[in-house]
Parts: sequence; C-alpha cells; structure tokens
Amino acid sequence: MKKLLIFTFILYFSVLTGCHVNGDKEIKGTVTVNGEPGIKGTVNEVQSSSILVEDEKIGLICLSLPDGTDGHDFEKGQTVAVWTDGKIRESYPAQGTALKIEVIN
Repeated sequence: MKKLLIFTFILYFSVLTGCHVNGDKEIKGTVTVNGEPGIKGTVNEVQSSSILVEDEKIGLICLSLPDGTDGHDFEKGQTVAVWTDGKIRESYPAQGTALKIEVIN
C-alpha cells in the first residue's frame, strides 16, 4: 500500500512539473488603465518593425510597431508613451506588441 501511495505522489509531481506554461505574462502597469499608456520610456534603438524602449518599471522592452507605423517615425533618445495589449514575453529584453505609440518630446 505504501508503494502505491509513493508511486501516486511521484506520478502526480511528475505531471505537475512537466506541464508547460506559456511564456507570456501580464506585467502590472503595462495594461492601459483609464486610457493611460502602460509604458513610458526612452527609445534606445529603432528598427523597421520594432523599437527598443527603456521603461523605469520594466527595464528594456522590444515593442513590435502597430500596423501603419514605421520605424522611421521614431528616433533614438525620444521619450514615448506606449499602449500595449498587456502581454509581455519573458526574455531579455522583454518583448511586447504596441497598440499605439505617441512621442512625448
């Protein structure tokens, strides 16, 4: 009986540790609340379809540009406000999708 109980626990924990969790997570503060942007930061790098932004809360985050937006619309050193879908992929730098980006200065 003890062997069956031990086997059941081992099987149970094996199944739990083998489950895969999606790498996306919501980082508190990145979801638009009351129309406010979730990310405010400085553009560190510009590519044709993404920008790298340094945010105080998140650190570096690579953001895919929204449809109709081109990398030529941004310059290194600009401060931007970004609205995202709230899903941030855990990597370094973090990655997300911008729904709207406004240049602050």
